[in-house]
Amino acid sequence: MNDTIQSTHVSTAGAKSSARKFGRIGSLVLGSLFVLSILLQVFLAGGGIFGSASWWPMHVAFGMGITLLPLAFLLLAWLGRLGPRTLWLSGLAFVLVIIQTFLVSLPASLGVPILSSLHPVNALVIFGLALWLTARAWQSVRENRLAA
Repeated sequence: MNDTIQSTHVSTAGAKSSARKFGRIGSLVLGSLFVLSILLQVFLAGGGIFGSASWWPMHVAFGMGITLLPLAFLLLAWLGRLGPRTLWLSGLAFVLVIIQTFLVSLPASLGVPILSSLHPVNALVIFGLALWLTARAWQSVRENRLAA
């Protein structure tokens, strides 16, 4: 009977360890994609400003696709047990990405078009958060490797 209890405990611990490892590696991959996506967004915006207005629909569509990356990162960070600060900051990144979509046209409709200039400022904040979150995910993957 003692062997049954011990083997159940070992298999549960192994499953938790695998889930944590998956969450950490997934966070690193998603964080990296988030950072690269923001860089691509800046490139597409630059194409719309300095190239042709035909770049704007790509910028808008790709921006909508980015919206779910910080939310998925949040779920993987929770699974990987990256800590409360990482969870809060990934939640903040998600909120800022949602706000980002409204910073383009909402200020003008409220009669304060100058507030639309917060769109690129918010993008910089999101980029900084994405870099921090990716660095934290990298650190957690390294911790996993050192513990193994």
